[in-house]
Amino acid sequence: MEYAGTWKEIWTQKGLMEGTKEDIRVYDGWEKSTADMGETAARISSVLKIEKNDSVLEVGCGAGGLAQFMDCNYIGIDFSKPLVEKCMYFYRKSAIWSEADHLPFRDNYFDKVFSWGVFLYFPDKPYFKRSVAEMERVCKDAVFIGELPKVSHDIKHQLYTEDEFKILGYETWGGWSEPYCGERFNAMKKLKR
Repeated sequence: MEYAGTWKEIWTQKGLMEGTKEDIRVYDGWEKSTADMGETAARISSVLKIEKNDSVLEVGCGAGGLAQFMDCNYIGIDFSKPLVEKCMYFYRKSAIWSEADHLPFRDNYFDKVFSWGVFLYFPDKPYFKRSVAEMERVCKDAVFIGELPKVSHDIKHQLYTEDEFKILGYETWGGWSEPYCGERFNAMKKLKR
């Protein structure tokens, strides 16, 4: 199926697609990736040291591809209402329809916050900066942002440099997912609260 429009429109179209949780790779945009969702969730959990009692926010949860593997007090947000509904229906995970740059939570509400493969769909750099500030605002311990693209095959993708994150106090390292390891990177910031 071909999708058209802004990224928000495309992700809404994907969410409205008929299917089951067996279609999760398509709903969450993993159809071209060879990465394993369970392994990716485990790596994120390991990097953030997520414990069972931790409160964790995923920014850009989609239909729940990573959420299904999170064994903690999990909440996801996404700007696609149909994908949020699928996350709740497929995996019985808490999810809220929200923009990343205006998170509906009080300061320091979560122990950990993460986002995976989402920032490339942000509309512009001001939205990126507001979103990072919001992720930090609602977090007590650490923020992890993964699969940040340095280059892309799609001119609509928002691109980043590691320096943009280092200026904000983030540690960066190479991407995890084939075939994008050299084209993407990860970033994490431990907060001092």
